[in-house]
Amino acid sequence: MTERGRAWAMGLAMLLLMPLVALLLSVASPRLGETVTWASAFGLVGAVLMALIVALVSRVRGLTRLLGVEISNRVHRRLGVAAAGFTFAHVIAAVAHSPRGLALLDPLAVGWPLKTGIAATVLMLLGAVVLPLKSVRRYGQIARVHAVLGVLVLLLTGAHVWLFGSLAKNPLIGVPAAGLGVVMLVILLRRWIVRPALGRGAYLLSAVRPESGNTSTVVLAPAGPALDPPPEPGQFVWVRVTRVPVAEEHPFTIAASTRSGVLELTVRDQGPFSGGLLDLEPGRTVWLDGPHGAFVPAEASGGLVLIAGGVGVTPIMSILRAHAAAADPRSHTLLLAEREGEALFAAEILALSRRLDLSVLRTGGRRLDAGMLRAVMPAGSPPPSHQYFVCGPPPLVGAAIHGLGSLGVPAGAITTERFG
Repeated sequence: MTERGRAWAMGLAMLLLMPLVALLLSVASPRLGETVTWASAFGLVGAVLMALIVALVSRVRGLTRLLGVEISNRVHRRLGVAAAGFTFAHVIAAVAHSPRGLALLDPLAVGWPLKTGIAATVLMLLGAVVLPLKSVRRYGQIARVHAVLGVLVLLLTGAHVWLFGSLAKNPLIGVPAAGLGVVMLVILLRRWIVRPALGRGAYLLSAVRPESGNTSTVVLAPAGPALDPPPEPGQFVWVRVTRVPVAEEHPFTIAASTRSGVLELTVRDQGPFSGGLLDLEPGRTVWLDGPHGAFVPAEASGGLVLIAGGVGVTPIMSILRAHAAAADPRSHTLLLAEREGEALFAAEILALSRRLDLSVLRTGGRRLDAGMLRAVMPAGSPPPSHQYFVCGPPPLVGAAIHGLGSLGVPAGAITTERFG
């Protein structure tokens, strides 16, 4: 865990817990207990969960470096279900408690405090329906819609709470809840307005270098300040081809980076966005957001077992290049699950094997199996200091996790990154 990540995690945890602790104290207080109802309690918990969801997906670099893509996505989905559950419990309790009954849900017959709450609930339902309909071809479009809906839901929820004025009746809850709202507003402004307005992340496309078949490496040079902090081996950036922050964007792993800020992204033409990126002319400006991700080896560790499928070799190459440049003495074992006839970075991997303690096994078009995993494992029982990195499509990552687990590798030693 980085110091920056630890600070963000602790600060965010305190901000999120304070309203909930205040809620429990208010329930136990003879004087403040009357200000808390089942409806308000459910609503407050739901709002706090929504705030956490937005914080997780707002690309706060300390958090993305700490959690990585895999954990963030899993937590996001589970928190989304929990937030929806508490929100609907809030609605049911409010309807049951009010003498107006279901008329409370008629947006034409209620005031703005309830209108904002109804709108937030409707948009939450819409987001829950839209997200499962996403496909690879529509990924960018659906992701943008989902992001906009999430921001609107949080803002409307904040307006709903504020307009009701219930926070003023209970300052024990109101003060920390207002503080959380201010912090979330700052995070949203920074993510959607401040960063784009400052023009940070502008890069010029210098060259597109063919690698193999439909896979090429895009070379980017900073048009202004380079990414700060500099990328670590194995991290990724979000790429968009227009400056507008809500434009379509996709994540690409950084295959290599230099001290001057030049980046290399290895891209496979798998759709309109990646194909369009490879077709751009040199000199074209693109915009990057990053670096992000926790697919980064710890410095004080034993050897590394690296498993990659297809272009999942890109973050692995970043790690190997950085370790070769630093003359890293650790053992490196690389298992490449490739299509038959595909040998990405073959010449460079051979050169790296002369500079590192690196052994390489290629599947040659065969499916990943237990025998291949056993061949790249250290002799004897898995050393507790070894790290295992797996990057590729979901079926390969799932098979690797299962196979490594059957060979005695603890789940905590395996870092994964899925794509596709």
